[in-house]
Amino acid sequence: MIESTVNQAPSRLIAAAEAQFRRFGYRRTTIEDITADAGTGKGSLYLHLESKQAIYLAVVEASLERFVSSATRLLDGPGPVPTRLRALVELTIEHYGQDELLKASLFGNTSLVDGDVSRMAADIQRTRIRSLLRELLALGRREGTVRGDIDVDAAASVLFEIGWAVVRSALESDGQIPLEHALSSLNQIVGLGLLPRTDPR
Repeated sequence: MIESTVNQAPSRLIAAAEAQFRRFGYRRTTIEDITADAGTGKGSLYLHLESKQAIYLAVVEASLERFVSSATRLLDGPGPVPTRLRALVELTIEHYGQDELLKASLFGNTSLVDGDVSRMAADIQRTRIRSLLRELLALGRREGTVRGDIDVDAAASVLFEIGWAVVRSALESDGQIPLEHALSSLNQIVGLGLLPRTDPR
């Protein structure tokens, strides 16, 4: 697992790096650009982060945590688990539709980021969001609103992949099924699979 770097760097460095990466992309941004924007020197930056790659991943983590904060409030809200999962997909579409840095890091966008750093940034996002899904499913099992025989880890991974297929289709505007229909179908399928079985037949 990739170690978190968000808490290791001063917020002004993260903010300056984020502004530069969003404006120029990963390749065109230099350490000098970041330190000049932050009003500090290279030495200060390297005390906290060892490379441009580490800086980029720290920026992705910081941006992701803003999304996770909103997602956590939503998933902690009222309603059955399938309804909250649908709301999470809707929130993800909205947030990633507005955050080009996260979208590029997860789906790939050569104008902002590519190669190994993109794959590492995507891994950070997948790991964090799967963790959210595991927490929600575990809570549902404890409440009795999710089947007790569900493998929480496997289900979280499957839900992530299914949900991201819908998110990606919506963000790339290539879905052949209208988003509302896709969300309703997702909710029905997930709901039927997650809800406790009351009829042994």
